[in-house]
Amino acid sequence: MLKQSIQITIGLITFIVVFISTTYFSVYLFVKNEKKIIIPDVSGKDIIYVLELLSENQLNTKVEGTEYHSTIPKNHVIYQYPKPGTEVKNGRDVSIVLSKGSKWLMLPDLSGVSTEKAQILLDKNRLCRGMITQIYHTDFDNDIIVSHYPEAGSKVTRNTCINLLISRGNRNKKYQMPDFTGISLEETLMVLSKINIQPLSVQYTSDNQWPENRILKQKPVYGYAITKDEPVYLTVNRKKQIKFNNKSGVSLFVFTVPNGFLQKYILVRLNIFGVTIHVYDDFLRPAHKVHIVIPNGCDASVFVYQDDELVESKFY
Repeated sequence: MLKQSIQITIGLITFIVVFISTTYFSVYLFVKNEKKIIIPDVSGKDIIYVLELLSENQLNTKVEGTEYHSTIPKNHVIYQYPKPGTEVKNGRDVSIVLSKGSKWLMLPDLSGVSTEKAQILLDKNRLCRGMITQIYHTDFDNDIIVSHYPEAGSKVTRNTCINLLISRGNRNKKYQMPDFTGISLEETLMVLSKINIQPLSVQYTSDNQWPENRILKQKPVYGYAITKDEPVYLTVNRKKQIKFNNKSGVSLFVFTVPNGFLQKYILVRLNIFGVTIHVYDDFLRPAHKVHIVIPNGCDASVFVYQDDELVESKFY
């Protein structure tokens, strides 16, 4: 009986030893024969190239963060782990740190370019537009950058705001005053805006011999030599309307700056009670809404200029 028990115990131990040995060598051979992948060198490479390369090698990309770097361009790899040449299994994560580009940059020369092109250059270099000053200049056309501060070649950080000096063109340039008599107000304003002249005053009167909304009088008169700064006065035909004492309330004029990537220079002129008011005179971001409240029962007109060009008008 004892001898039989010993034989059973020895047999069981032998089975366990054989099982463990077989399992160990099976796992060892499996691991040994498993395909190894050598980590490629992605330092200094663009992130798109890195994603494609690691994916082709059955490796995962893990972005650990971003840092400024003086020589490695933006969205290129500064550091990787594991290091190049390391043998790993497929499916392994490769951690990378991306460059945010240089924290400092040399400011490009914006002089002599249009405000639109200057804004593109500022956006490209992650710079913002600072204070805007406009002057007349004999050597620069309208809407051209004369100079800026900081100056070209200055070392600045990202998000620095650049102050711009913008030309309004030649102040002394003469234009011949057109004959606007009998022309519609909208067409008249379009012609004046093309030579960068905006009327100082628009008044209304009633004359049954002329169609409504036509120019009856103008000052200066036809043929007179004018400059951009010279005031222009227009008298427009407008039918008389019966106004009731109990008429109250207001009308709302709304203008939306067109969509896009760049700010637009918007000038909104309100003619009311015989005077002209500049309601808006500034650069506005795309999709920005301009609201103007117009009292009911009075003659009024609103003119909207975008980058010195008349784009909308409305009469009340």
